[in-house]
Amino acid sequence: MLYLLLGLKEGCVYIKKRNILVSLDIGTNSIKAAMAEVHGQDVHLLGVSQVPSFGLRKGSIIDIESTAKSIDNSLTELERLTGIEVYGALLGFSGVSISVVNNHAVVAVANPTYEITLEDKERVLTSARNLALPLDKAIIQIIERQYIVDSYDGVKDPVGMVGSRLEAEVSIVVGAIAAIQNLQRSAQRINLNVDDLMYNALLGAESVLSPAELEMGVTLVDIGGGTTEVTYFEEGSVVQTSVLPIGGDYITKDLAIVLRTSMEEANRVKERYGVASPDMAKSDLMVNVHNIQGKDGQQVSQQVIAEIISARVIEMTEMIYAELKQFGCLNRMPGGIVLTGGAAELVGLVDIMEEYTTVPVRLGLPENMKGLPTDFNRPQNAVVLGGILYSARQGAIKHEDSQRFMGMIDRITYWFKELFR
Repeated sequence: MLYLLLGLKEGCVYIKKRNILVSLDIGTNSIKAAMAEVHGQDVHLLGVSQVPSFGLRKGSIIDIESTAKSIDNSLTELERLTGIEVYGALLGFSGVSISVVNNHAVVAVANPTYEITLEDKERVLTSARNLALPLDKAIIQIIERQYIVDSYDGVKDPVGMVGSRLEAEVSIVVGAIAAIQNLQRSAQRINLNVDDLMYNALLGAESVLSPAELEMGVTLVDIGGGTTEVTYFEEGSVVQTSVLPIGGDYITKDLAIVLRTSMEEANRVKERYGVASPDMAKSDLMVNVHNIQGKDGQQVSQQVIAEIISARVIEMTEMIYAELKQFGCLNRMPGGIVLTGGAAELVGLVDIMEEYTTVPVRLGLPENMKGLPTDFNRPQNAVVLGGILYSARQGAIKHEDSQRFMGMIDRITYWFKELFR
């Protein structure tokens, strides 16, 4: 999370006190960066950049130097667009090593008056972190699901309440230590401070899911280039998640092989002429597909392209459905399925998935960011814009905690004044 960017490009005015946020989405095929300025409750987007990503495969870094260069390119482009230098950012990432563990902890309230303090809250959260993890795994973040005060559940923040027993139910995001360290080292190579490290699915939820969906039950399916994150939310928090080693590249590679062309050309064909089912294709529409050398190749009907794509779409849908069955949430998610991510923009994908799963499916746009320009209101920007919204919300929480602390100091000061009057 970034609140101050202590510098600007040459020729710009120094703005130390501006409340600036920067977010990065480290993806398999592209790296996106966004910058915004916060004024009270308003988040004003300053710019979004996107550059090709190198050095990653299925969400995991396989070449630190190439990844670092790609991140640097995205930030350089963002600095060019905004005129503001970036020194730190929130990083969103994914990978097949990601999982969620739900845990529960209990502590006795230490205060003789039984008023729950911030220290009690921190003690119960520390206790909840005590997990027996494999040596190659580490905790990335803890999500507070609810607190229970003397058997009264559903408490969001127990500080200030009265009780003798404090319980916490949390969801703990766990990932491979090597994956986390490689991401941090890539940032270090370009002297970028990692202000926060967040799982992509949680950032995507910030920008595309409504509070009602999060509370009642909804599944967010983020289909990227190399991975697909399937995450079930309920009662305002993540309950289950898994990362499948498939994505838009799964379809692109099949097109490249069958059409005997390059991945770049196959991706162009998919984005411009691809549809999720042959029933949606025009049999009389012919597409010119360049060969692998980039020269004029062959004429292929949209019907044939759709048949190639459809086989993989059905296979991906089956895998997503299997995850939902394993989560046990198919019959308890009124919010249905929300599709987001770059590959979710494939024409007809929402309809195919809705027909297969028999639950409501909609396309997830980052509409939680108010006043978003139309060009940026796309599923592929859900994570990077969600990072901005998350940072803004955390900043507001810290501001409230600071005010609460200052209020406590004022009360103590008043007490001393009364004591010695």
